[in-house]
Amino acid sequence: MRKRLPAHAKPLAWLIGIYVLVFFSLACRRYSVFGWDTGDFGNFHDMFWWTLRGRPFYFPSRGMSNFGLHAAFLWAQLVPVFWLFPSVTTLIFMQSLFIGLAGVPVYLIARKLFDKHQTALVLTAAFLLLPPIVSQHVNQVEEPSFLIVYLLFAFYFFMQQRFGLFLLFAAIACLGRENVPLAVMMFGVYAALQRRSWKWIATPIVGGGVYFALVTFVLMPHFRAGQTWDVTNRMFAYLGTSTQAIVLNALTRPGLVIDHLLGEEDVRYFVLLVQPMAWVLPFLSIGSLMALPDLAINLVADNGALKVIGWHYNMITGSFLFIGAMFGLKRVCGWVRARYANGSTETVAACALLLLVAAHWFTWLQPAQFRSLPYQASLERAISAVPPDGSVLVPPDLQGAVSGREHWYITSALIQKPEFAAQFEYVILDANEVRFSPVVTQEFFDSLYKNPRYQLIFAERNVFVFHRLGGASDWKVPPPS
Repeated sequence: MRKRLPAHAKPLAWLIGIYVLVFFSLACRRYSVFGWDTGDFGNFHDMFWWTLRGRPFYFPSRGMSNFGLHAAFLWAQLVPVFWLFPSVTTLIFMQSLFIGLAGVPVYLIARKLFDKHQTALVLTAAFLLLPPIVSQHVNQVEEPSFLIVYLLFAFYFFMQQRFGLFLLFAAIACLGRENVPLAVMMFGVYAALQRRSWKWIATPIVGGGVYFALVTFVLMPHFRAGQTWDVTNRMFAYLGTSTQAIVLNALTRPGLVIDHLLGEEDVRYFVLLVQPMAWVLPFLSIGSLMALPDLAINLVADNGALKVIGWHYNMITGSFLFIGAMFGLKRVCGWVRARYANGSTETVAACALLLLVAAHWFTWLQPAQFRSLPYQASLERAISAVPPDGSVLVPPDLQGAVSGREHWYITSALIQKPEFAAQFEYVILDANEVRFSPVVTQEFFDSLYKNPRYQLIFAERNVFVFHRLGGASDWKVPPPS
């Protein structure tokens, strides 16, 4: 006899299924109209392309394995799918699918917390529309989208006090990126505050700490050909240029950190991050603890990219702030029920939270990025003018469209490192584009048009393709750093 889904599972399946299809379609639309920089689409497409050709997880734009940049071993789970369907669209669909599946553990957590199917379903919808989560469909392909479902399942099994399954999902999540062990360590703090046994306290703290040290001091340097993995000088420059100096200045000169935290950029970022969760809800419970490592890094860092709500740096932070918000909502509803004896308080409150979350669409959705460009067809014909195996320089928004070949790079190389740019047979210029540097000025255009080494082979609506005569130089010069 065929086993049917439980009645409460069907609405959840419909919610996630429709959600995945809608936002996959939206992501494909943005990609197909060259709506923004597609560098990571191109880089990760190339990573899988090279993997299937015997160079596992090679990142050509950096000349090394992707594991030298991030300890993102979970990419391996996508290799069989990419082998069957090798395209950027496959990566976009898988990202939308994994984001949607993250709703399953959120539903289970909410169901256990509120013991009401309707409330749990509404809260799941709110989570899926939370700006740091929903934005990842229309962001580029990035690692956190593929690990958050495991980390949320770890939280669910932590709630259930199922130690083996908690450890399993926490360990899998750690394979997603080097910062994940820091979040896992916070489970030990959570367990201590709940007065659990020592195995719940020590295992995530020790295990997470050991794995973090392993990936940062051993594994990533190995994939970087022995070079030390150290990103601190690019994230905390106001505190120093080395890890030791940064830590020392942060401890001995706390005023530097406090002044930074009170700066306009940090305040705006923090307000936009917590405002969809009614500002205070995440902080009415210790359920937000797992968000603290990434949140602290994002706030203390002086790299503005970490403070963009719609970028992948906020997925773990947003997820666990929302978990804390659900616990906070439960507490608030308890206060209201004790005073007014209203049995429908929790579902009504969940609906209010959903509306508040949805109202913050402006933090991640930019309609202009989904509109066809007036010269869309010209860009597509320009791409077709380059042979599939030809090496090519392209504007940032065309990178994904030319990936899946041995050599391509962005047109900025023409200015940054001309000797590197000489290694490419073709150059595509979009003189209509003003969003990205370098903007194609008359002087920039003439540097190719009047250069006897290049021949103009395509010109339509200010879109141009140049071919380097006599072929490209040998591949010896490294890309711009």
